[in-house]
Amino acid sequence: MNKKHLIPLFGTFLCWGSLYIVSKIALRTVPPVTLLALRYLVAIPALYVILRLRGAMKKMAREDLRTVFLIGLLGYFLSFCLQMLGISRLTGSISSLLGAMNPIFIPILASVYLKERLTPAKIACVAVSMIGVVIIIGVGGTVDLAGAAFMLLSVFLWSMASVIIRRVSGRYDPMQVAMMGMVFALPFTGAWAALELRSAAFSLPMESVLAVLFMGLVGTATAHSLWNLSLSLMDASFCSMFYPMQPLVASTLGVIVLGERITPNFIIGGLIICCGIVAAVRSGRKAR
Repeated sequence: MNKKHLIPLFGTFLCWGSLYIVSKIALRTVPPVTLLALRYLVAIPALYVILRLRGAMKKMAREDLRTVFLIGLLGYFLSFCLQMLGISRLTGSISSLLGAMNPIFIPILASVYLKERLTPAKIACVAVSMIGVVIIIGVGGTVDLAGAAFMLLSVFLWSMASVIIRRVSGRYDPMQVAMMGMVFALPFTGAWAALELRSAAFSLPMESVLAVLFMGLVGTATAHSLWNLSLSLMDASFCSMFYPMQPLVASTLGVIVLGERITPNFIIGGLIICCGIVAAVRSGRKAR
């Protein structure tokens, strides 16, 4: 393997990990769902320009549009709204760690909806990661339970959307599927944001404007581009093994930028979750 191929992969998780910290900065003045709507308003045009420059846009069949609409509803609307609500109640470090658990939920959902075999090894990986979550949250509720629940439900819904994406994978560029999912999600997200702004304070100082631009251009458009490039250069199973980089980046930046405190529970639970993620990916690779 060419080591230069790792550069876009590292860049992907650097973007995704920093997204949680930048979100915390923007959330100081922008309500969570409103922030997501603004992110889409920046990301959609950026993704469209990239797709046009690459000549990767294709007309979607009507039945595929229905599938992408479902992806947008479950993933880019419900999942991401819950994710923003979770981030608003948790530290960037914890929210990013919980948000990196997609490789744990996807095998379970794939076994239900795609009839893929759920092995004892995959079940063990899920159990190990759940133990890590319990350690981080704490038996006495040391972490905001509602925030943790929002994040875990967000990951579950995004994993469900990821399984549905397989129905259209191979027929369209993944970036086009992502962009169309955001397009379908934007009206619902905008409506929720309008209700949110009735009772929540909102302002856009330069700090928040830069954060929104970063989330849309770097955390979404650039990250998707680098991820797709990585998948074109290396196996998906190998790329997925780098998911633990996301909370590592977020926790490091959380300490440096936000002054967050890393607790022993976070370190122990984080290591256990990362072990579960890596084991789940390896188990999936062996099964394939």
